[in-house]
Amino acid sequence: MKVDQPPEIVEILDDDNSTFNAHVADTPRRLPIVSSRWFGPAVAIALLTVAGFVVVSSSIESDPPGASSQGLIAPQYYVADTPPGFAMFMAEARGEVGSDRADFAPAGEAELWATPDATATTGSWFVVSKGGQHATGRNSYRMIINGTEVVFEHDPASGQTRLSFTKDGQDMAITAFGWIDRQLVRLVKSVNTDDSTIRFSDGFFTSDHRRILQADPAVALFGEPVARVGYATGLPAELADSFTITVAGDNVTDEIQVASFALTDTTTFSIGDVRAIVGRWAADPSLTVAQWHDGDRLISMQGSLEPSRLETIAQTVHPRPTAQVRSQLEAGAPPAVPALQTQPNTVVAGALSDGGNWDIQVSPRSSSEAGAGYLWWIGQPGDSTTPSETRPSVAGDAPGIDTFVEHGRTYVLARIPRSMDGAELHVAPTGLPSIVTRLRDVDPALADEFAASVFLQPVPFTARIIDANGTTVAFWPTFGRVQS
Repeated sequence: MKVDQPPEIVEILDDDNSTFNAHVADTPRRLPIVSSRWFGPAVAIALLTVAGFVVVSSSIESDPPGASSQGLIAPQYYVADTPPGFAMFMAEARGEVGSDRADFAPAGEAELWATPDATATTGSWFVVSKGGQHATGRNSYRMIINGTEVVFEHDPASGQTRLSFTKDGQDMAITAFGWIDRQLVRLVKSVNTDDSTIRFSDGFFTSDHRRILQADPAVALFGEPVARVGYATGLPAELADSFTITVAGDNVTDEIQVASFALTDTTTFSIGDVRAIVGRWAADPSLTVAQWHDGDRLISMQGSLEPSRLETIAQTVHPRPTAQVRSQLEAGAPPAVPALQTQPNTVVAGALSDGGNWDIQVSPRSSSEAGAGYLWWIGQPGDSTTPSETRPSVAGDAPGIDTFVEHGRTYVLARIPRSMDGAELHVAPTGLPSIVTRLRDVDPALADEFAASVFLQPVPFTARIIDANGTTVAFWPTFGRVQS
């Protein structure tokens, strides 16, 4: 396969230059669905009525946080009648010994700013939050902004851009929709914290954005969890069919605003005489969410299942004593998923200039599912011999480039069909020499050939695959085209 014309070449970002996008999208982008229990289908449209714009002085200050919590409820497990092929793999509750994996801590400070009538998939908005950072690292690059290293991650499925950085010793994150990267650079320069308050030294965005919530809708949607259980068809759960059931108190405020930015295309169904909602989560459209009330408890289900299937399972959800849940959990964990039974093949191995290992392997994502794509196994600092990070590659017959940022490294991962033997991966980091790597055959049993590249400097970059005839057949970033 050949691409006659490569995608529009994107200008690399610096403090005074635009990158990857030329304009804010003029037309709404549509996301899949996710749910919340109180809302009917019509409420998928945001009802944002905030009077007046904020007046900007030398800084913009937050109002004192609202009463976002009505107090925690006592932990109580809710379980499902286990569907065929599934097994319980996790059960944890606030305060229980061994539940340190659970994110039961109160959510950090956050603010949502949006244009009038914006929703999760229309208009423009951003969330600034303290204390948490995005961790997927996919489709990413790094750059330095006023001495601060910032990771930019573009998610094509949701249309969101996600930034992670540490400023003045405080971990922070920005999630944005309808913003170009150059504007986000200005936002990073502007935002800072004073004790528990988020402040902005530059209020350029208030010409059309208003503060809608003092919360991150993607977090606020699930309330303040006190217990959760998880089911999967295999382990690790993220590589199999899986779902979780989370129990929280009924303490979600500003419900309509939260729903309009966290959910899309919601529909209702009934659990007994209780109305529930099911749909897909706007932040990750591959996940379905169902949500409803049982007395003073908010029950949320989230998983990699189709809405109709999650609805069916939700009909069986009921409370169960802790002792019975622990007994079920100990009865047996799900088996390893097929992908983990396939021996990874080494693409590259060695040492980097920082003294760390440089180990990249690849394996089929599923040994039983044709066209399921691949898993990249990425060695990280501290790994002894076996790479510890796994990242899925998007399935498809065309050449592909994946990028990944983690532990101060930028990885570029490439694959081509065997028929394109002789192709090269060209990586062009800003201000650094280009890196050229030939894609190679790592296993005759695999349909593709592979290459990987890495650099340590936190700079933006472009990457392309050039075939043996000199034609560009794949280009990164793919999100750099002007949206019409």
